Amino acid sequence: MSSRRHRADLDIDVLLDAVVSVGRGLELETTLQQVVRAAATVVDARYAALGVLGDDERITRFITVGMSAAEVEAVGPRPTGRGILGEVMRHRRPMRLPDVTAHPKAAGFPEHHPAMRSFLGMPLQVHGEPFGNLYLTEKRDGGEFTEDDQRLLEAFASAASVAVENARLYEEARLRERWSRADDEIARRLLAGEDPDAVLDLVTAGATTVAAADTAVIAVPSDDGPAGDVPTLTVRAAVGIRAEALRGRSLRTAGSFVAKAYAEERPIVTSDASRDDRAQLVLHPAGTIGPLAVFPLVGRGRRVLGVLAVGRVAGAERFRDVVVEALGAFANQAAVALELAERRADAARLAVVRDRDRIARDLHDLAVQRLYATGLSLQAVDRRLADARPLELDARQELGSRVGEAIDQIDETIDLIRTTIRDLRDPGSDAPRRVATRALLLAEVEAATHALGFAPTVRLEGPIDAQVPSTTTAHLVAVLRETLSNTARHARATRAHVRLRVADDLLLTVTDDGSGITPDAPRSGLANLARRATELGGSFEVRPGPAGGTAVHWRVPLPTTS
Repeated sequence: MSSRRHRADLDIDVLLDAVVSVGRGLELETTLQQVVRAAATVVDARYAALGVLGDDERITRFITVGMSAAEVEAVGPRPTGRGILGEVMRHRRPMRLPDVTAHPKAAGFPEHHPAMRSFLGMPLQVHGEPFGNLYLTEKRDGGEFTEDDQRLLEAFASAASVAVENARLYEEARLRERWSRADDEIARRLLAGEDPDAVLDLVTAGATTVAAADTAVIAVPSDDGPAGDVPTLTVRAAVGIRAEALRGRSLRTAGSFVAKAYAEERPIVTSDASRDDRAQLVLHPAGTIGPLAVFPLVGRGRRVLGVLAVGRVAGAERFRDVVVEALGAFANQAAVALELAERRADAARLAVVRDRDRIARDLHDLAVQRLYATGLSLQAVDRRLADARPLELDARQELGSRVGEAIDQIDETIDLIRTTIRDLRDPGSDAPRRVATRALLLAEVEAATHALGFAPTVRLEGPIDAQVPSTTTAHLVAVLRETLSNTARHARATRAHVRLRVADDLLLTVTDDGSGITPDAPRSGLANLARRATELGGSFEVRPGPAGGTAVHWRVPLPTTS
């Protein structure tokens, strides 16, 4: 009697140690590995395994203890749930066998598989749902697994399910934390007016990180593709497997999950795309991608702007619900970036049209009218000279003065026309004309109007398009974008004024009537503006405005002209 009690005490001690060991860690992968090792210890088994179930209740992962890596590789592909393993899965109750090879459902062992006879299977539930099954084989003393072993394993499985649930909750919390950080960074870049392609790269990188994926691509309709329900889609951003080779390439849309998600405007999620021809992405060999999620990028008016496709390699764990939820959020952000790119392009084109209208108006109101007035003045001089009577000295001096004034007016008109021509021409280049600096600035101001809640006033002075080089323009546009974005987000202003003066140098001044900069305000955006000025050899200053609010002064030198 004392011997049995001593044995029971030892079993309880082993069980308690096992329960404590699986409850120590919070990493899911570490916890699963520890569950398998502890289960083998509890019933003194030589081999142990955990088969994790997928959505279709097939084994998607098979974690083993007792076999070396070389032995596992020699055995070949993981089990999928046939034979005795399938019996435990289907009946969801413990199974104890003295000789697994003698059971009618035994499917046999693959070549190079270790010999196994005694067997104990135990279903593992997490949060009341089937999670997987524990498989124990080969009792170390050479005998069979006993009823006591089964009870110990049942008790251990209950504790292990709690540990696995805690690890999954911890993993989900960390995933949401990564999701939140990536979401905040993407939103900040969008509000700051970052280049849309850079934002799309950030979206694919964030989706890959949060989903622990191996590939992610964003594809958009090609401008020159054929019309139809599903146009040709071209990869605009990609990370992961063969990312560089994917950029700029066309996806095979006909009969694919990409086409289905695009045409039906709904996500497509599969746990194993390696066996489905509809899932293949261009340049990904057949069978490369396992779990795959494809999301349409839906803009305003339910217009589909493209697709986001995220995948893991074949054999990886399926995408859980929280991951699918996060990927849907990334798809929404990608849609915002694409819409923003379209609106900026439209604003830039509209600004070009308005700029041309302004130039035409300036030519009519200034150059043409001035030439007309000069012509009238010279006609009067001509009539006086046509008079046969000799002119007095005072009259000759008056006519000379009027001719000199006419010459000055003609010179000024010539300068005005030359400046206008320089504004219309890409200086020093025969390449296709870039969008004028003036037009880009006006487009930025117009794009910021909605966020501000009012239209800023603008004053542009000097030969902007003629003297500001493209490299400086890129910095200038980014500085104006960031400054107006800061005003919209932090200043609570009701008025703002943008002034750009181009002379010996370039000076951008943006003032508002807002609340000013508080001591605890974030400085990362201001540091970025200062860095841009420093790179060009200029200066940056923020100080209180003349009538309250904030005044931003961004000054950089300009190239000297001969």
